Amino acid sequence: MVAASLSTPSFETNAASTPPPANDPVFDGVDVLTDQILAAVERSRALGHRDTRITLTRPTETVEGVRNRLLMAGLTPVVRASSMGGVSVLSVRC
Repeated sequence: MVAASLSTPSFETNAASTPPPANDPVFDGVDVLTDQILAAVERSRALGHRDTRITLTRPTETVEGVRNRLLMAGLTPVVRASSMGGVSVLSVRC
């Protein structure tokens, strides 16, 4: 019986790309998250959706930063504690 080992490029490239580290400012930063939420609110309004709800779950420090920026933008976000310690949930209705 002969066994052969073949290289599979698709598996090798997928294994090489790792997800960003948790709390990476490029992906999870307050400014980035706020911009994403504001863009989603604008899209929702432009499409005529009513009572859209956007939810964000992140460490409490990040959620508070996003909340403050959303308040400055004229939205009324609601923050509540998550069942996991140190994590909060932010909800925005528009």
